Amino acid sequence: MTKKRDKKKSKPESTYDAIPEIHDIVSRKSWDFVSAVNSQTADFLEKGWCENIAPNKDLWKKHAALIDDCLGMAKDKAIIGIGAGASFNNNSQILKYHLNKDGVRDWPDRSFLTIASNHQYKPLLAMGIIPDFVLLCDGSDVVYDQLCTDIDTTGRNTILIAGIHCSPKVLHEWSKQGREIRFYLTKANVVHETFHKVIKKRPERYTLELGGNVMNGAWAISINKLGSTVFMGVGNDLSYNLNDDVEAQRAGYYADKDYSTNAKVTGTGRDEAARQKKWLGQNISKRKLIDINKPLRGLDRYDIDLQPVGTSHTLWVYKTWLETTLMGQTRHKNSSFHYFNCSEGGILGVMARDDKDESLRNLDNWFMLDDVCKFYHTAMLEDAILHFEKCKEVYRCQESGVPAVGNLVALN
Repeated sequence: MTKKRDKKKSKPESTYDAIPEIHDIVSRKSWDFVSAVNSQTADFLEKGWCENIAPNKDLWKKHAALIDDCLGMAKDKAIIGIGAGASFNNNSQILKYHLNKDGVRDWPDRSFLTIASNHQYKPLLAMGIIPDFVLLCDGSDVVYDQLCTDIDTTGRNTILIAGIHCSPKVLHEWSKQGREIRFYLTKANVVHETFHKVIKKRPERYTLELGGNVMNGAWAISINKLGSTVFMGVGNDLSYNLNDDVEAQRAGYYADKDYSTNAKVTGTGRDEAARQKKWLGQNISKRKLIDINKPLRGLDRYDIDLQPVGTSHTLWVYKTWLETTLMGQTRHKNSSFHYFNCSEGGILGVMARDDKDESLRNLDNWFMLDDVCKFYHTAMLEDAILHFEKCKEVYRCQESGVPAVGNLVALN
């Protein structure tokens, strides 16, 4: 007599269980929270995203998909993602000096390619910096003025990377002003169905997982589509300085102090600077006392002071998505890339072993992502740029057979 098969199916292994590298970095409770927020956000926004696809159909035909036009274009270049966090002001002049010097070179000789957030686009133009790309993830037209109103003629050289789910009002005006768009498709099943129905193309080819916000998306595009293995993030605070005055907190949320697109009156409900969540944020400075007998590596270069700052659940989700994604890559032996956090402020890369309230008050509970992730580096922008340019110089010398001059100091 044959035994009856056990009809009870084994429970499939969760994504969290499949990545043991992150278990000591992010708790299961936090992972589940991030997953739930991502799902709820998609459910809330998908209807509006789908409604935007048909009005953007003609723009899809007129312009191009990111994957069809920009694949591998930054293979030997570092990409600088430029966010609008208050710490951007720490690096504005350094950024301007290096980008303007690099920008006049012929394309094969350039070292950097820039992807700016929509909020920081006009401030960059006002500084005399023309970003190569602006990345747009938002499906609403709340960003219209940031991208379409009073844009200097030099801004027409910037290409907009946008989801086909983004606001038709914004995209049509951008195109009307003679500026280029490169499209991607967000990762949402109902959006895929609408895209296939309206555009008549298979969605998988154009889909990108961008981690919820512009700076995460800039990194994902850099490594997955543009072919760069070095990313430098500037102004990616994901936090703000605490203040008893909520208006002062709002003013300190962005480098240009313009909080209008996040204010309640816009109807977006994204009044993140009024939230009460706290985390430790970093203040970084050059280390004054060093051991001259030891090579400077990574965090050895700096004094890092951790102080409480304000954040929101949304910003914390963005932070955690990037950190867990970076950690997940450690399992792949052939992975080779570098993420430099050059914000010189904010909560990215500031980790807690235990996120229970009592543990968060213990300084021994805190550490830096650099300590556990070989791909991640906390660095000042000037140091990251110098390091990359030295690496390029050494590589060129090796290719040409000319001996390199000087010693290359590793940051990791």
